[in-house]
Amino acid sequence: MLAIGLFGPALQVKAQRQVLSDEVIEVSMWIDNVYGFSVKDKTYNIQGSLLFAYPQFIQNKLKESDQIAGANIIDLVQFENMVEPWNSSFTPLYTAPRLLADKRLAQGYDFSGSFYSNSINFKNYPFGVLPLSVVLQPRVGASIDIGRNLQLKVASSGNGLGSKAGLSGYELSSWRFRNVANQSETRLGALRGKSLESIVFEISYQINAFSSVVSWLLPLAIVMLLMLLTPNLRSSLCSDRLAIPPVVMLTVAFLQQAYRESLPSLPYLTFLDGLYTFSYVVTLSFFLLFIWASNCMDRVDIQNRDLLVNRIDKWDLRLQLVSITGFSLITLVAFWRF
Repeated sequence: MLAIGLFGPALQVKAQRQVLSDEVIEVSMWIDNVYGFSVKDKTYNIQGSLLFAYPQFIQNKLKESDQIAGANIIDLVQFENMVEPWNSSFTPLYTAPRLLADKRLAQGYDFSGSFYSNSINFKNYPFGVLPLSVVLQPRVGASIDIGRNLQLKVASSGNGLGSKAGLSGYELSSWRFRNVANQSETRLGALRGKSLESIVFEISYQINAFSSVVSWLLPLAIVMLLMLLTPNLRSSLCSDRLAIPPVVMLTVAFLQQAYRESLPSLPYLTFLDGLYTFSYVVTLSFFLLFIWASNCMDRVDIQNRDLLVNRIDKWDLRLQLVSITGFSLITLVAFWRF
C-alpha cells in the first residue's frame, strides 16, 4: 500500500502524458527580405510574415490557462536559430484571430530578426552553396501549458520568397519549406530527452563562380604563373632568378591574409587554403633549386659548364611539370567535392 501511495501519482502522470492527443498548428511563411549577411559570424537578417492556422481549443487555452493567460499564438513557438531575440520584432496582422471556413482560427505576424546558420561550410570556398535557414519549433513547455502534444505543420500554400530575398554577390538557387523531425533536443527537467519537431525554411544561394575566380583565383594564378616561368630565364642569370621567389612568397602571403580576413576561424582548410599551401611549397622548392644552381655555377669549370647548364635545365623542367600537376590535382579534387 505504501508503494502504491508513493508511485501511484507518478504512474498516473506518465499515463496522462501517453494519452495526450495532438494539436496541430499549420504554418505559412513568406520571406520578403534577406540582408546583412556576415561571412565571419554566419549571421543574416530576415524580414517576413508568418500565418498560423490552429484549432479553437488552443485559443481557449490561451485565455484560460494560468501559465499562459493573456498570451498569443506566437508565444507557443520559438525561432530555434534566432540570435539577439531582444532586437527582433513581431507585429500582428490582425487585431484578433480570424475565423476560417473550417472553424479554425488564423493569426499572422510580420517579423524581423537576426538568424544564424550552422550548416554553412567553407571547405569549397570561394565556390559552393550558401545555405541559410529559418527554424521554427514549439516553445519548450508549450505542450504542457495547453495539455496537448503541440505540433507544427507546413501549410500547403502561402509560402515563398519576395523579390528582395537575393544577396549581393550570390545567386538564388532554390528554397523549400519542410518539416524536420528530431531537429533539437531539450535537457530541461521533465522534458529531458524529448525531441522537438521543427519546420525549416531553407534558402540556398550559389556563390557566383566568375566573381570568385576574378577576385581570388586570378591574382594567385598570375603570381604563380610568373613563378613557373622564372626557370625559363638562362641559368647564368643566377641573381635574377634568386630575386623572384622571395617576392612571390611575400605576395602569396599577403593575398592569403586578405582572403582569410573575410572568413571566421575554421578548424579545416578550404580549397583556397590548399592552393596557397601548395604555392608556398612550389615557391620554396624553386628557391632552393635556384640556390643550388647558383652555387654549382660558381664552382663549375668552363669545360663542364654546358653539361651543368643542361642538368639544371632538366631539373627546372621537372619541377615545373610537378608544380603544374599538383595545381591540377588540387583543382580536380576540389571540383569533384563540389
